[in-house]
Amino acid sequence: MFHLSHVLGRMRNRWFAAASFVTGSVWSAHLAVLVFHWDDNVRYDTTLTLISLLAGIMTTFLIFHLALFGNKSRIQLAGGGLLTMIGMATMYITGSEAAIAPDDDRAYLVHSVLRPVDLFLLFGVLAAMCLVYVVAWRAMRLQRQALEKLAYTDPLTGLLNRNAWERYAEKNAANRNTAFLFLDLDEFKSVNDTLGHDTGDLLIWEVGQRLKAFRNKHRQIFRLGGDEFLLVALQSSEASAKKTACDILETIKAPYRLAGKVLHVSGSIGICLGSAAGSSCTTMLKDADAAMYRAKLLGRNRFCTYREGMSPLLSPTRGTGKGLPKSIAKGRGA
Repeated sequence: MFHLSHVLGRMRNRWFAAASFVTGSVWSAHLAVLVFHWDDNVRYDTTLTLISLLAGIMTTFLIFHLALFGNKSRIQLAGGGLLTMIGMATMYITGSEAAIAPDDDRAYLVHSVLRPVDLFLLFGVLAAMCLVYVVAWRAMRLQRQALEKLAYTDPLTGLLNRNAWERYAEKNAANRNTAFLFLDLDEFKSVNDTLGHDTGDLLIWEVGQRLKAFRNKHRQIFRLGGDEFLLVALQSSEASAKKTACDILETIKAPYRLAGKVLHVSGSIGICLGSAAGSSCTTMLKDADAAMYRAKLLGRNRFCTYREGMSPLLSPTRGTGKGLPKSIAKGRGA
């Protein structure tokens, strides 16, 4: 089912058609049950029998289409469920009517056998099919949600990842009330080089947990990779963006107790504000990155607002990995 849900185009329809023929086994079993209702041999009208089989195949095709592809509205799902019931009823009734008993005693078969027994089975089959339809649809929705979470969530911090950012940038344009805050940790490379990547991962995890406190319905936080984070504030003035940057810096530089040591790590933030006419999210990210590097040039542990003409070419050299004279103080873990 998972593989089939990722097939596209004509190949998808071919898979649908092939998978729909699984209905043939259900259909044939249904006719076999009818045969056991009588002791005499029973023949079947060819035309009605083929109509019954075709109705079953088309109904199964519809079920696969509704369950596996696209986000369907409630109206579409209700309509699909109704068509499914009609299709299954058509398959069953035409299959029953196709039976030809010896001596052409069809009226006796239809009225005395089909009504008391087969109509009960008909409604039972329809109820079971509706249940299967609902369960399959729900299972596929849960599967899509789980896959989307894996694709767009950073596994280390639980924040949105770069894939989520790229999707956001494609679908949205910033305005003058939008602010981008680009955060980069200071001396993070030295932490990795001196204490190891395991400690570096623990540090990133802790930073991610602290940044989650700044999320709300107007703010979203992405981990773009390494020690780079992006906060997008949808309704923010310049003053509000600067206040948020100050609060983040204070939160980031609080001591970290990791791997038996106390780490003191700061961050640098670049702020980019959207224009009145609307700005490209990609351009704003680039400008916020340039402002962040400017903040590092000015001494780190601060923020800087992007101004026209700032260039990322002025970026300082990152940590050399030769030690942590001011970033880490050895001590006992908490």
